[in-house]
Amino acid sequence: MTNKRILQLILLILCSQISALQWPVSVEYLESCFLEDYNGEPFPGLIFSGYDSMRPFDFGETIFRFTPGDYSALPPVEGSMLVLEHENGFQSIYTHISEEETRADRTRLSEGEYLKSPEDGPREGHSSFYIRDALQNQLVNPLILLPGMDDFYPPVIESVILSDQEREYILNNDLILPVGRYQVYIKGWDIHEAGRNRSPYEFSMYNLGTLQLKRVLDAVIQKDNDLYFQDGVAVSSVFFRQGYLFLGDISLTSGQAKLEVVMSDAQGNEDSTEYTIQVIR
Repeated sequence: MTNKRILQLILLILCSQISALQWPVSVEYLESCFLEDYNGEPFPGLIFSGYDSMRPFDFGETIFRFTPGDYSALPPVEGSMLVLEHENGFQSIYTHISEEETRADRTRLSEGEYLKSPEDGPREGHSSFYIRDALQNQLVNPLILLPGMDDFYPPVIESVILSDQEREYILNNDLILPVGRYQVYIKGWDIHEAGRNRSPYEFSMYNLGTLQLKRVLDAVIQKDNDLYFQDGVAVSSVFFRQGYLFLGDISLTSGQAKLEVVMSDAQGNEDSTEYTIQVIR
């Protein structure tokens, strides 16, 4: 997301009625976060499970309704969908609510209204929630806008791998590497007090105090049935390795390298680890 749009997000939060912004379903029912693996693919929204009703995260105008029976000529979609439009071009999308709720003749929904889930079926109490930046035509990480969770636990860096296409090296302080270019893979988790591991929000690598690589899970663009980050990198190329995030390539020259890996979550909790390695010709 561009710096300008990030500033607009901050201003939106500061200028709006903060009490109006709310989770569509209580955080305790959160099953999957932004770009976490779901059914084998990174998912660009939040998934809730076990709830009985949703609610709008902010005041909004109804701009689109969808029920499978009304649009049988379209590709199959699981459950109904409702799209609300908010200030500054943001939209919220709610899926798998009851068809009665979707068809209800309401042009505006407020925080006090509820969107009930279907009363039966295999996906009862299971929904997806997205926030779309209509001006930039991208899906935004909802955790940027939703009220912060009571999360005081920093992410945990589990493993960092450097690969030169021929060999893989697990990063540690006893490592000796030849000069060259390496792909960087990071595995880590954001530990929440509820006990469920989630994906961190930001990943960075420094060498000798200088930023080398960075990836922020703030927004994605959907086109041609694929997801892309704002820099044009395909999401599938970042998450293609199970459990790891591909951060990018780094060049190591002869001498001592001090590689620092930093991860943070959407609440600002941060963890970092520094590795001192020798690079030889």
